[in-house]
Amino acid sequence: MLSKGKSPLITGGGSGIGLEISKQFGRHGARLAIMGRREAVLRAAADELAKEGIEALPVTGDVRRKEDGQSAVAAVMARYGRLDVLVNGAAGNFLAAAEDLSVNGFRTVLDIDAVGTFNMCLAARPSCNKEHRVGRRESVADPL
Repeated sequence: MLSKGKSPLITGGGSGIGLEISKQFGRHGARLAIMGRREAVLRAAADELAKEGIEALPVTGDVRRKEDGQSAVAAVMARYGRLDVLVNGAAGNFLAAAEDLSVNGFRTVLDIDAVGTFNMCLAARPSCNKEHRVGRRESVADPL
């Protein structure tokens, strides 16, 4: 199993592409954590993963908040003792043509997609590099 014993943290892991990435890690033996803003969505996803025998720690938080990223990493470390992979899957989007998107809407997308990715990479770096292991950080981007 490619990911046996690994502990990834997948932001946006409660739905869509993030949930599918979570399933694939779990099917390959990972014990994972999924992070998102909506606790009910995360719990439903964790239950869905558990039905497949996949261990998933739901962590509620907003990637736009540096403190939430740090708390998520701390939760992974407390539960699994390691963080091997960070998948930046959280994304903001609006189903609208670009010309119909407000400046505030666009800022929200940037805050989630860019600032959120930055916050999570900073939060994960010390744990991913612990014990001289090289950690992996991946981003799943949706075109703006």
